[in-house]
Amino acid sequence: MNAKRIFSLLLFLFGEGLIILCFIHFGKNIQPEILKLNIVVASLIYILSFFDIFIPWIDLKDKPQKKIGSIGLRWVFTTFYMITGVGAMIIFNTLSPIPFISQLIIQGILLFLLLIGLFLAFSSSEKVQEIYQEERQILNKIDEMKKTTRELQLKLDRMTDIPVDVILRINNLQENIRFLSPCNNNRATELEKQFVEEMRMLHDCFVDIPLNIAKIQDNIKNCERTYKERKQVFSD
Repeated sequence: MNAKRIFSLLLFLFGEGLIILCFIHFGKNIQPEILKLNIVVASLIYILSFFDIFIPWIDLKDKPQKKIGSIGLRWVFTTFYMITGVGAMIIFNTLSPIPFISQLIIQGILLFLLLIGLFLAFSSSEKVQEIYQEERQILNKIDEMKKTTRELQLKLDRMTDIPVDVILRINNLQENIRFLSPCNNNRATELEKQFVEEMRMLHDCFVDIPLNIAKIQDNIKNCERTYKERKQVFSD
């Protein structure tokens, strides 16, 4: 545990101690049951406020940033609970006192609404995670296309006597893939996989000695055709 976390924990415990001390000192004339209920409610509000202020929402290690996706919904419900919780304590303890059981029921209803809000916020953050994973899967397929083409380029750089038109066509493929847009279409996925397989077959052609130029040209043509088909496919 680093110094920042230790300081945050000590700060939290100090604040909680102050809340309890204040209620005990200024609530001497309040029924013990109601006093305990007020301490619990105030502590819960304090915990919500403390975590919202001192716990960072942006985690650089969390690439989807799923917390950010639910921050608005969470703040709506936590703010509502804080205002109504404090308001209920003030009204039902000073302005219009009511029995302990009635206050317990009201605070229970408010807590129930808060839990619903937190559940919805959690569901929202999970949805952000799912969308991020789907987007990464789509991008990974295009990255694989770029990777296999780049590997072939590096191989050709180490070889000699490669026809210039072959090198140019491979370079053009690599350049064109850079501008390929991600797509969530099943047909796009099939074509991306097909392109990678064809590029690997093309890569294997350069193992033969002597090189079979006709076979190489045919495989390049297959890759070019698959790329053109993929380029024409758009997201649903």
